[in-house]
Amino acid sequence: MRILYITLENLSLHKGSVIHVREIVKGLRERKYHVGLVASSLNEDEEGPHFYNLSIIPFFMLRLFRLRKQPYLVSSILLFLYLLKILPQYDIIYARDYHTAIAAFFPRLLFKKKLVFEINGIANEEQKLKSRSFLNRILVFLIQKAEKIAAKCSDRIVSVTPQIASYLMTGFHFPLDRVEVIGNGVDIKKFRPIYDEALLRERKEKMGIEKEEVVIAFVGNLARWQGVNILIESGILLLSRGEKLKFLLVGDGPLKGDLVRRVLESGFDKEFIFTGMVGYKDVPFLINLADICVAPFILRRNQITGVSPIKVFEYMACGKPVVASRIGGMEFIEEEGVGRLINPEDAVSLEQILYDLIKNPRKRMNMGNRAFQIARERFSWESRVTQIEEILKKMA
Repeated sequence: MRILYITLENLSLHKGSVIHVREIVKGLRERKYHVGLVASSLNEDEEGPHFYNLSIIPFFMLRLFRLRKQPYLVSSILLFLYLLKILPQYDIIYARDYHTAIAAFFPRLLFKKKLVFEINGIANEEQKLKSRSFLNRILVFLIQKAEKIAAKCSDRIVSVTPQIASYLMTGFHFPLDRVEVIGNGVDIKKFRPIYDEALLRERKEKMGIEKEEVVIAFVGNLARWQGVNILIESGILLLSRGEKLKFLLVGDGPLKGDLVRRVLESGFDKEFIFTGMVGYKDVPFLINLADICVAPFILRRNQITGVSPIKVFEYMACGKPVVASRIGGMEFIEEEGVGRLINPEDAVSLEQILYDLIKNPRKRMNMGNRAFQIARERFSWESRVTQIEEILKKMA
């Protein structure tokens, strides 16, 4: 079977969506499938065989025109041209988002190819969070229509959460028997506990973390729906009580400036460590520096789509207790005893639960051990790829 995986993601960035793309492509290739990959990358030589690069605007040109990234329109047009050229070589298209599913509409009809559409979020719901302006409402409407067209034109849909699958059925009237729910996962070979205390202590000292300080970590995009501002407010409350803590915030994003300003205003700026964007290979080590890991998602957007967060599975695979918001997809955290759930967007609730875990190292250890076990048993990328492979076999 020859599979063409298409996405507009920039593989040069470290974020959950890029990890997802890489793990699925890698997993299918390890199963000896011929997998072509169409995506953007600033490091084309690192992307392996059968890679078709959508990045055509040089970095200096982006800076010249003050662009953060190549416009989707440019990438979409190039994707369409690639499909016309290379699609006859492949049997099935695996589209990562609605942009790519729409771009593939005419080429797949022309060459009579089947399409799997993978949905990891509802784009129109995310767009609603950006603005309440009239123009944004129009954009939300257009994105919603585009997502509906992409769904209707697909042979099968892979949804990352049950909530997205329900949204497809109720909002787009898509038949549920053509939707498979396959969540995100974790690379259990890369993400695992580090037991070398001397090595961990040395790294903590370099980062200004003292031996007696409890480390609370967040890894991911510093965006509004991640709720990092709630973590900071709860952290300020805890620090005001005299707790010896360090907060490790790994990642970058649009909210970083506001978060840094809030920390400076609080007077606790030395207790919050913003690492910025780091290489993926460094993330397991940084998680291992933590005593508690947090995923404080907000209710809006996540309530509709549910969550299947890679960060949570990575925390667990490293043997860390998890504190997350009580949102669809996170129920297992308390059911399996790997951590605690908080009321979304409630800094006081988060403070209270963190305080309890800070004062109970044995409880943290037991939760972390259980988290490690569950991550390996249920959330490996290998199990996710196996599920996708079964779908593709039925379509071949």
